[in-house]
Amino acid sequence: MTPELTFKLASNFAIIGWLLLAGLPNAKVTKLLVRNGIWPLILSGLYLLILVLHARGGFDFGSLEGVTKLFSNPWVLLAGWVHYLAFDLFVGIWETKEAEVLGISRWILIPCLFFTLMFGPIGYLLFQIVRWRKGGSHASI
Repeated sequence: MTPELTFKLASNFAIIGWLLLAGLPNAKVTKLLVRNGIWPLILSGLYLLILVLHARGGFDFGSLEGVTKLFSNPWVLLAGWVHYLAFDLFVGIWETKEAEVLGISRWILIPCLFFTLMFGPIGYLLFQIVRWRKGGSHASI
């Protein structure tokens, strides 16, 4: 399997999870496969597999140059992408559960989920603002 094919498969897999989360958050299939954490767990397993099989030569996270060099390896770059997919989806699942507890409308939640999918921390920030306005007492996760 090539990095490009793995990228496409992982991205499409994540998008299915996001669509279920945004469109059918309370459906049995969504609760069984996505909201219980299986979806990001599978992506996390893929992340681990990619690193074990393809990361060589150690990691230099101590400088921007070191990180740039690290991500010049397409497999490590792919691992970074899968990392985003897994963690952003994990945050989206948390947002969905928290919105349910606080009674936040799905129509307000969907933009938060979109921004979490596309821009991770911006979606999280937006959701925390909505959460705070809805009565969430503090930032939590």
